[in-house]
Formats: sequence, C-alpha cells, structure tokens
Amino acid sequence: MLYKWRSICREINQSEPSMRIILIVSNYNEEKAIINTLNDIRSNASVSCDVLVVDNCSTDESVKLIRDAGADYIRHPVNTGGSAGVIKTAFTYAYYHNYDIYCHMDGDNQHMAAELQKIVNPLVLGTADVVTGSRFIAREGFQSSRSRRLGIYIFSWLLSLFTGRRYTDITSGFRAYNRRAIEFFAKRFKQEIETVTQLELAMHYGGLTGVEVAVTMRPRTSGKSEINMINAIKFPVFNIISLLGTLIQMRKLR
Repeated sequence: MLYKWRSICREINQSEPSMRIILIVSNYNEEKAIINTLNDIRSNASVSCDVLVVDNCSTDESVKLIRDAGADYIRHPVNTGGSAGVIKTAFTYAYYHNYDIYCHMDGDNQHMAAELQKIVNPLVLGTADVVTGSRFIAREGFQSSRSRRLGIYIFSWLLSLFTGRRYTDITSGFRAYNRRAIEFFAKRFKQEIETVTQLELAMHYGGLTGVEVAVTMRPRTSGKSEINMINAIKFPVFNIISLLGTLIQMRKLR
C-alpha cells in the first residue's frame, strides 16, 4: 500500500469513491524534472490516487531525490531499453494490488496532473478499456519535433489501417487502463511488451477497446529523452517487427 503519497493526492472528484486508482510515473535519469513532476501531482492531481514511481535503472541522482521526497518507488535492476518494460512492471503491480484503474505519466514533467481526469473519465463511464492522451487532437501546447511527428504520423496511420480505429499520437505515455486491460496485460498476455505498436495491436485483437482524448503537454525543459539517436533509428525497425509479429499472433490473441 502506498500510504505516504495517498494523502498527497487531493480527493477532488468523488464520483468514483469505490474505484482504486494508481498513478505510476516512469523515471529514467530525470533528476532535473522528477521533483517537479511529483510536486505537480501533489498540487494539481485531478483524481484521487495512489502514486508509485517505477525507475528504469537510472544512473543519475533521481532515485535519491524520489526517496528523499518520500515517494514510493520500484527500481529495475537493469535498464529495459525503453519505457515498455516499465509498463509491464506497472501492469503487474496494478493487477496484484487490485487497482481498478492504472494511470501512467512520464517523469519528465511533460504530462500535466491536472489533466488526469480527462483520461480517467471514459474508464469511469465504461466507454473504453484504454485511454490515450493525444496532443494532436486539439493541437495545443507542445507538439514535438517535425521529424518525430512524421514517425508518429506514419505508425498512427498504420495502426488506424489495421484496427479501423483512429490513432493520432501512438507514442503518448499519458494513458489510463481499466481493470479489464490491467488483467489482460498482466495475466493473459505472456509476452514482453517491446513497443507501443505491439501493445496497441495486442489490445485490439484481445478485444479491448481504446479511445484518444485531447490533452495539452509541456515541452521537455531538462534531461534527455530515452529516444536518442540510436533509439530513433531502432524505432521504425522495432515497430515494423512488432507489427508483423503481432499480426502473426492475431488468431491466438483473439
């Protein structure tokens, strides 16, 4: 149980008093941003939730800062090579601790805690199993670099083609999952989650429904993204492999 931070998240919305929500923050070498992220959650979270930081084997001082702030955290003993490994840990934790909703934010302070209610509402209303916050619907706030937007557009288009559902921002880490989705990825989906393309296709062919909602994001003001030059080259290659591999497994997922 996450006692220390439960009292920090304000109980603003009382429409879902019986729903247990956990907000999991991914962290990798965000020593200059993670405290701002946690302070934003503490001051502006628009849903009542427990908070857990999952650290992807940082090599800077961010874990010490998280510990000193009194936040609960889990640390990977090795780096998973990207945020996908953090998501698998998060699903497992949320499932075995009986949470109804798992929300995800990145530790770089780009996602806004005040907008959590936007990604939670469709789950509370029962209109979706997975909600993604997209910066490209209302096109407000930070819109990412032109080269990265091109990659996002291409794979969003491919996923839209294969699933029949509209995607605009597949790389967004600002997401929420209901209990059905948590159970699917923690218990039924045995493979590691390598890319967001794999996650979205597995979700679709596994019978889960998803929707995007418009959110605003901040630009990164410090630290380095895990999407460096090498990972930028890997991104299209790994996502194509994930796309083909998941399509091969389509019948099994169904």
